[in-house]
Amino acid sequence: MWNIGWGLTNKCNLNCSFCYSKSVREHTDEITDISIIKIFIDENFHLVNSVNFGTGENTLCNNWIETVRYIKEKFPSVIQGITTNGYLSEFYNKNDTAKDIVVNFLDEVDVSLDFGEKEKHNHFRGNPHVFDWAIQTLEFCKVHKKRTSIVFIGTNETLDIENIKMLFNIANKYNAIIRLNLYRATLGINEQSKKFIPDFEMIQKALEYINCNYKILSLSDPLFSSVFTHGGYSQSDPSGISSIRILPDGSITPSTYLITDEFRILNIKTKNVFDELNKGNFENLINRTLPTECTDCKYAVSCRGGTLDRRYLWYKDFSQKDPYCPFSKGKKVSINKLKIASDTEFQSIHDGYLPTLFFSN
Repeated sequence: MWNIGWGLTNKCNLNCSFCYSKSVREHTDEITDISIIKIFIDENFHLVNSVNFGTGENTLCNNWIETVRYIKEKFPSVIQGITTNGYLSEFYNKNDTAKDIVVNFLDEVDVSLDFGEKEKHNHFRGNPHVFDWAIQTLEFCKVHKKRTSIVFIGTNETLDIENIKMLFNIANKYNAIIRLNLYRATLGINEQSKKFIPDFEMIQKALEYINCNYKILSLSDPLFSSVFTHGGYSQSDPSGISSIRILPDGSITPSTYLITDEFRILNIKTKNVFDELNKGNFENLINRTLPTECTDCKYAVSCRGGTLDRRYLWYKDFSQKDPYCPFSKGKKVSINKLKIASDTEFQSIHDGYLPTLFFSN
């Protein structure tokens, strides 16, 4: 069964300087014919476990309501969610049909909120209204008892302990969990990306603080799950094996972040395209072989060299290990073991879909 991240539209009403998809979306067409989407759903969704609509802002897409409705009516067992910058609150206020879709057809809502301070978040996202949109969406989800998460991008600013405190306070107020996506240097390591990349020590400090004051629900990331549990808990990278990304033009890629031309070898317009996926097409593009430098590492079996997308985005191939590996060149690092909560009630459409980290109050 596959977990899908689906961006139906290139449209976005923000101007984030760190955006991982902007350059691709600017040069990608968009499927406007809903019949193409419906044919794809009819042919393939018996093999789908979940769909999360994200990137761009899918509430700006004319086909989004109809797609969500169609999936719900034809394949009701498929879990559906959306990652929104908060504009969902403007969307459902437009009419009762839109509100009905959010309340009755979506299983989960993921709200982007990077800073607990309004002005900082608005500046970071390039829109003076985005903080208010996010809070309004969180309030709506609380009222309607929707499973909700706050997702923030991990940068050298957002991982500041005071900001983390504020985000957890907001999450507590609106009954949401916290999800952390570490920043990806999608354009390579240049001066622009250096402004956002947190170093390992900053990530370590943030995780240890969260471990002491809150609850770690899941470290769905092969490197961090291995290193911070001393090998006692590990997550494999599902990219291209059980997890895919669909771009607005229908291109299918193995990962949320591996979306450039070399990875866009399949398209939803191909008849019964999941038959091709099940043949392991992406395995010709992704080298999962353990990097040579990882051979003698005690976490080699559980980590497997770390997260695939980070390795490629940093180095443009898969032969080198995760750039966040703390043991480079035999470096000795002291890492406290973190506790992963055995919380049977925790579930998220993103857990196991992409490398990401989950916490709660």
